[in-house]
Amino acid sequence: MKDTNDKPPIATRVTTVQEAVKLSLKDAWTGNCLFVFMRLLKSFEVTTGNKLGPADRADAFSLWWNTARSSSWLPADADFDEYRLEFEDKFAKVKTPHGANPLAEAIRRADASPMPPQAARYTSPKLRRLIAVCCQLQLLQGNSPFFLGVRDAARVLATRDRNWANAMLAGLVRDGILVEVEKGIPGGKLATRFRFDFSASGTP
Repeated sequence: MKDTNDKPPIATRVTTVQEAVKLSLKDAWTGNCLFVFMRLLKSFEVTTGNKLGPADRADAFSLWWNTARSSSWLPADADFDEYRLEFEDKFAKVKTPHGANPLAEAIRRADASPMPPQAARYTSPKLRRLIAVCCQLQLLQGNSPFFLGVRDAARVLATRDRNWANAMLAGLVRDGILVEVEKGIPGGKLATRFRFDFSASGTP
């Protein structure tokens, strides 16, 4: 393992890979346990101050797979190599450790920073704030898409009307400010993933 000083300020405390495996399978019925496992491994890196190398990641995945398989959490037709390749592809893209709150940090940064130029085309202060928060979420995620559910969008927009908040997000997609990468799962199990388009014009 390689030491790293790149430690996000908030993360679930995870001291062993075995603990990450156990926690990821706690709610495996949601169908999102592999992604949760990746975030828990990021928390493990934060907690221990060590970065997982290729061999460490391979061992960690094998432990996760064998545990999930023996516990019957995986579909009957689940294939080791398919899951392994997905794990290897997405692990490097996961930026947020489990337990971190990127939305809270994005809101803090958005409220403390100048508005991005993409917000200039809108007159609504609520929409401008939502755009600023989305911009900061993208900056926090680097090149990876960021998650933003309707409930959280409503929070940023200071409304309880989720249908209206959903309409505002859809409008930002139509306007080219946001790109919808992957639709979320209804019921709050998995938020929609977006990219913020920094090349979008600040004028209609």
